[in-house]
Amino acid sequence: MTKVMSTPAAKRVAGERKIDLAKVKGTGIGGYVQLSDVLSFKGGRATFLARAMADYLGLDIDAVPAEGDMVRKADVLAYKALMGEDKIIPLNGMRKTIARQMKASLDTAAQYTIMGEADCSKLKPLMKQYTADCLEKTGVKPTFSDLFIKAAAMALKMNPMLNSSFMEDHVLLKGNINIGLAVSLGEDGLIVPNLKNAHMMSLYEITKMREDLVTRAREGKLTPDEYSGGTFSISNYGRTPVQYFTPIINVPESAIIGIGNMTNKPVAVGNDIGIRPMLGLSLTLDHRHIDGTTGEKFLKDFRDIIENPDQLLDESNLSK
Repeated sequence: MTKVMSTPAAKRVAGERKIDLAKVKGTGIGGYVQLSDVLSFKGGRATFLARAMADYLGLDIDAVPAEGDMVRKADVLAYKALMGEDKIIPLNGMRKTIARQMKASLDTAAQYTIMGEADCSKLKPLMKQYTADCLEKTGVKPTFSDLFIKAAAMALKMNPMLNSSFMEDHVLLKGNINIGLAVSLGEDGLIVPNLKNAHMMSLYEITKMREDLVTRAREGKLTPDEYSGGTFSISNYGRTPVQYFTPIINVPESAIIGIGNMTNKPVAVGNDIGIRPMLGLSLTLDHRHIDGTTGEKFLKDFRDIIENPDQLLDESNLSK
């Protein structure tokens, strides 16, 4: 019989209450059973009705707190009430499709995520300028997503491997750049409409197309062609606490960039410290054909465009 190391007081009270010290977890040094361990031990201190009720409700009788020195039926029912009721939420067709696609994505692609930041000190005033200009010319209010879509299209032209699909015996580099933007539908899930040939669009055209697609996505009016055929995706968390995350590739695409919250942070500015609006970037890639150096170059090019955004508003764009 294994000797249980316990304090004299613990041994005495255990004897009085007919508690097997071997069943009591000791919290003292070296596992010593202390008086407090014995006093808080509920094993064996429950009525037959309490145990039957706990078993029926699927509760651990040892987890039920007792009002007195014995766990009773009322204690079990009170504990159950605090836990709340289990509920079943049926999955609608869209949620089932999302679940199936996300699982298939992780089962298919060898996914990994690299992260970085972009200084938006120049992007913010440019966005203010573009908003006023766009509202005057088109009547549509732009969002930062429009700038990110344009920047991604430009970076993909410089890094075509990210605009591809991995096939069994080859990699298919896509001729068109069709950029999907994840649109939340609340508890109903999300959908990813894509802007076809985004690399051929001006920023104004991107803004008008994005506004139309997002509006109709939330109204459930998209056609299948508008949410299929994408070659690269963007997931923008915008005004949320999220800065970095691990977006899941929308297969058969090969990459997706996650845009986090733009947050003021202290950063090194030359030999000084300054406060800058920093944007969290999370790029998920398919490691079957995209190595870290290739992904890093895309992320650097994307960051450089964000940090030097005048090229987003070149003359050809402004004239359209």
